[in-house]
Amino acid sequence: MATAHLVTLSLAAFLGGFTQGLTGFGSTLLALPLLALVMDLRLATPVCCLLAVTINVVLVSRLFGHIRWRALLLLFGASLPGVAVGARALGAVPGDWLKLAMAAVVLSFVALSLRPARVRGRPGRGLGLAAGFAAGCMGAAIGVNGPIVAMWVLRQGYDRDSVRATLTSFFLLAGFGVVGAQSLVGLVTPEVLSDYLVALPALLGGIGLGMAGCGRLGEGRFTRVVLVVLALSGTSILLQGAWGLARATGSGQAWLGTAKQVEVAAEGARMVPPSLPYRN
Repeated sequence: MATAHLVTLSLAAFLGGFTQGLTGFGSTLLALPLLALVMDLRLATPVCCLLAVTINVVLVSRLFGHIRWRALLLLFGASLPGVAVGARALGAVPGDWLKLAMAAVVLSFVALSLRPARVRGRPGRGLGLAAGFAAGCMGAAIGVNGPIVAMWVLRQGYDRDSVRATLTSFFLLAGFGVVGAQSLVGLVTPEVLSDYLVALPALLGGIGLGMAGCGRLGEGRFTRVVLVVLALSGTSILLQGAWGLARATGSGQAWLGTAKQVEVAAEGARMVPPSLPYRN
C-alpha cells in the first residue's frame, strides 16, 4: 500500500471518528472527500460507509441509555418514504441542484440559530416528520442525510448526550441498510474490507478523542460546536453542488463548441470545388 494512500486513509478515518464522537454526526462529510483523493469513489464510498457504521455502533453502545426513542422512531419512520421519493427525484432533478438546495437550508438554519433567542422555538412533530422525510430524500438522492436530522434534534432542547445518542442511532439504522445494499450489489469487495481494517485503529482513536472532548464541553459550547460543524457541512455541500454544476456547464459549452467546429468544417468542405481534392 502506497504511503500517500495509507496516510490519507488513516487521516480520513481519524477526522471522521473525532468529529462524530464529538458532535454525533459529520463523519462522512469529512472522510469521503479525503478518501476520494486517493481512491475511486466506487471504493471510497463503501469504505466510508463501513467506517460510519463502526462509529455509530461504538457511540450507540456507549450512549444507549440517552436515546430519545420517540424522536428516533419519528425521524426513522418518516425517512422510509423519503428514500423512495429521493431515488425518484434523482432521476428528475440533477443531484447538484439538490445539493445546493440542501446547503441553502442548512446555512439558513445556522444563520437563524445565531440570532437572538426570541426568534427561536422548539420545532414540533410536524417539522420532525418533515426533517425525517427530507433526510430520507437527500440520503437516497445525494448520499447526505445528517445535517437535516441534526438541525431538528439540536432544537429539541436535549442535553448533548441525548443529541448524540439519537443522531447516531438514526444513522446506524440507515447505515445498516446502505451497507447491506452495497453488499448485495458487490461493492463491498476484499479491497474495501482491507482498507477498512487498515483504517480501523485511527478511527477508534478519533472516536475516543472526540468523546473525551465532548465530555469537556458545556451544553452551550456543545451547541456552538454543532453549529460550526453544520456550517462547514453546508459549505462543503454548497461547494460540491457549485463545482458539479460548473463542470456540467463547462462540458456543455465544450460540446457546443465542438459541434460548432464540426458545422463550420462541414460548411467549408461544401465550399471546396469538386475538381479539387479535399486536404486536411
